[in-house]
Amino acid sequence: MNYKYNVRCNSLFIFAFVQKLSVHLITVLLFFADDLGWADVGWHSSDISTPFLTSLAQDGIILSHFYSQPICTASRAALFTGRYPFKLGLQGSRPILAGAPGSLPLDTKLLPELMKRDGYRTHLVGKWHLGFETIRHTPVMRGFDTFTGFYNGMQDYYTHTTSGFDTVNGTGGYDMRQDYLDKDGTPHIDNILWGANMTYNNYLFTEEATKIVEDHHTHYEENPLFLVMSYPTPHSPIQVPEEFVEFQENSDIENSYRKTYAGLVYSMDCSVANITRALKEKDMFDDTIVIFISDNGGSLTAVNRTVVHPTGSSNYPLRGDKGTLWEAGSRVPAFISGRNVPKGKTIDAMVHITDIYPTLMNYLDLDTDYLSHDMDGSDQSKLLQMESEETAHEYFIYDIDPVYEQAAIRYGKWKLILGAPATNEVNGRYQPLKKDQTTYEDAGLPLGEYVKKAYGLIGSYKKSLQSAAMCQSVDCFYPEGTTGKVKLYDLSVDEYEFNDQATEHPDIVRQLLAILDEEMKEMIPPVNLLDQGVEAASPNHFNGTWMPWMADDSP
Repeated sequence: MNYKYNVRCNSLFIFAFVQKLSVHLITVLLFFADDLGWADVGWHSSDISTPFLTSLAQDGIILSHFYSQPICTASRAALFTGRYPFKLGLQGSRPILAGAPGSLPLDTKLLPELMKRDGYRTHLVGKWHLGFETIRHTPVMRGFDTFTGFYNGMQDYYTHTTSGFDTVNGTGGYDMRQDYLDKDGTPHIDNILWGANMTYNNYLFTEEATKIVEDHHTHYEENPLFLVMSYPTPHSPIQVPEEFVEFQENSDIENSYRKTYAGLVYSMDCSVANITRALKEKDMFDDTIVIFISDNGGSLTAVNRTVVHPTGSSNYPLRGDKGTLWEAGSRVPAFISGRNVPKGKTIDAMVHITDIYPTLMNYLDLDTDYLSHDMDGSDQSKLLQMESEETAHEYFIYDIDPVYEQAAIRYGKWKLILGAPATNEVNGRYQPLKKDQTTYEDAGLPLGEYVKKAYGLIGSYKKSLQSAAMCQSVDCFYPEGTTGKVKLYDLSVDEYEFNDQATEHPDIVRQLLAILDEEMKEMIPPVNLLDQGVEAASPNHFNGTWMPWMADDSP
């Protein structure tokens, strides 16, 4: 398929779902956006054009209170394990940095492992970002038959190199590969896609996904398909071919940052259109469940060693930014659509990213004997089948971070934040940039202070390694007699977090703090604390590429 030929996807591929009553194979197609803000999709905003995603969302169930984690690594861990990241050592606003040890624990069986045991062909395309210090930590050893993409958290969309903060002493490396398991189960992780250099990421990933669909239809018709499209989009750097900026419906956006960013989001929309069309052409789409989520809220700025600039994203009217405990950090655009999913519905009940694992496990009737752990997520099948209007959650935890001594919990309508909601001090509500605004400073975000804080946080990673034992109880986070460290919001009437009601409801505060204290008993110290990779992981040792650098029997 010539992907570039289908740039005008807003006029193509729009079709209704046809539900089947009798199906023996169910395809699960999970679209996972990266740093997509609340106001960055067509069903939440009038200036961003996502015609195909909007059509899919409106043909299914829009999850208006879906929560991921505040940061990328943590969300991926929660998705594939059904557990809170603070029970995996992957909590806080710190992703795994390139070449830094501290991966998703090997003793936890992931969702693709469970699906694979039940006969699914499993494929991951795009971003991994759950660690790769040993071969056992790579995607094909964690349940995926194939992996085409990059191990790290971000890369140049064209050169596929990772550089910036998250490197080994500033050393960048090439990170585009096609890992796979052969018929004997032997992993092959040395298939570096050098020929992909200067091919735009979304072209490359969309072509690979359509090939997976075609190959599955030809060779694996007796197996169901699990395909995860883990986009790098719209994470910085904000790079997109000009045709996507030109052909989007709202190409008259006046602010240049917002317009380019909208083109980047539109490139993902067109990718979704092409992949779903491939499924329809193979008569597989009617038996497909489509899930769309983002890993966290939108990031307002892009920061590297020399350049700071707005991304063009917006979480408005939600408060905060990516990486914060405000709503904008983890409340994200999401929907489920496709096979037997009610059409044209919106669910206001809270759904958490940890729910995807147990919900699919129940819906697909997966073998639970292989489970390695209890899950924090809940089976939301009744909610998604409209058999109930209530969430299966009594509460959920936004995060618990002992490094910065911050935590948050939602219990029904109440949200409690313990400690600073935003360690980067991004505490406002920032509208999309207007015509004459060249930085978010014009929109109320003091960019200079943001950068100082970002550098301060990078430096504190090292300091945290040398600190005394970390807090592992509410009493430690919130010593008796302390004031001002707790905030309480009634999200049923104040979803934009204007009115702190902690002093008016001390009984609710005590109740939610007690739940947090109980949850902290299962917390393990963060493993993702390094501020840069270790020297042994340098791409200089691996022909300029990022590769596992530790033996499988390393501690």
